[in-house]
Amino acid sequence: MNNSANVAETREEIAEKFFRFIYKGMPYRLYIPENYREGQSYPLVLFLHGGGERGNDNESHILSSDGAVVWATAENQAKYSSFVLAPQARNLPHGGFGITRDHHNQIDLSRLFEPSDDLLMAHEILQSIRGEFSIDPNRLYCTGLSQGGFGTYNLNILFPELFAAMVPIAGGGDPEKANVLAKKPLWNFHAEDDEIIPVPYSREIIASIKRAGGNPRYTEYPAQLGYGHGSWVPTYANKKMVEWMFQQVKIDG
Repeated sequence: MNNSANVAETREEIAEKFFRFIYKGMPYRLYIPENYREGQSYPLVLFLHGGGERGNDNESHILSSDGAVVWATAENQAKYSSFVLAPQARNLPHGGFGITRDHHNQIDLSRLFEPSDDLLMAHEILQSIRGEFSIDPNRLYCTGLSQGGFGTYNLNILFPELFAAMVPIAGGGDPEKANVLAKKPLWNFHAEDDEIIPVPYSREIIASIKRAGGNPRYTEYPAQLGYGHGSWVPTYANKKMVEWMFQQVKIDG
């Protein structure tokens, strides 16, 4: 472990702190706070990766972005000691935490807002972790990018009372079910020039949540910044986002 506050840990160094597990055939990585004590409850962050990280190596999903490791940095753990759960979806045509593509790699509009089998398995793993460790039921958080961005919406719509807050990136949700999320603390990020998951998917769900009486946060990166489908890069580097997320606490468990 890097003990110097002046030297940033690499993504690989942080990833090594995550334990490797397999649950019913699904690989997942779990970060356990170094100061973990039974009897003391801890927050947990669930990270859902994108389509390019599907597989069974139990590695690419936490090394390809900061979506999992950002929460386990020494700086963030010092402020917000928490668990981090990062499951890995299957590498199948319809595998993934969101069913965004068909067999021809085209957007599958018919199943876009349908919870995938992998997403349901991720939820099952989460519940298993909650049964094994002392996790605060009022401080569960969900974030994901691309397919995982859709998965973040789908999981919160399916279990609206589960998470204290959600941070979907470069994804989208079902506008017809926006009322379910009207009271959910939510900060959505997308890039205007995203050619993989077009930005209207975020714009439409955010507009629908507002019409339902919600007050979601929405950050859209302008095209001139050139983030494209990589809007998670500045998002996970955003300390204000991290601070905002951990400030969200459910009133009831």
